[in-house]
Amino acid sequence: MFFHLYKSIMILLMLIVFLSSCATQQLTYSDFVKIQKGMTEEEVIAILGEPTKVTSGSVETGIGSIFGLDSLSGTNMIWTSGEAKAHVIFLKGKVKSKNFTNQF
Repeated sequence: MFFHLYKSIMILLMLIVFLSSCATQQLTYSDFVKIQKGMTEEEVIAILGEPTKVTSGSVETGIGSIFGLDSLSGTNMIWTSGEAKAHVIFLKGKVKSKNFTNQF
């Protein structure tokens, strides 16, 4: 009886470890370099996983809709994992700039 309980506990622990490793995606430079200017937020998230922090905002330009610049919206996404940190800025939903550091 003790053996069956021990076996069940070990299987449960292994399952927890496996699922937790699947849930957290490791941030790597090799994935980061796949991010290119003009990619959408969804495309970046598909590569890097869900960001650790997201901030966004918009501003009315006052120029009007003639040039398509009546408002500008931007999103700042940050991914952190271990000592790696990726920072991607989106303008109107597309990658405008990116930065990667290995220590912070």
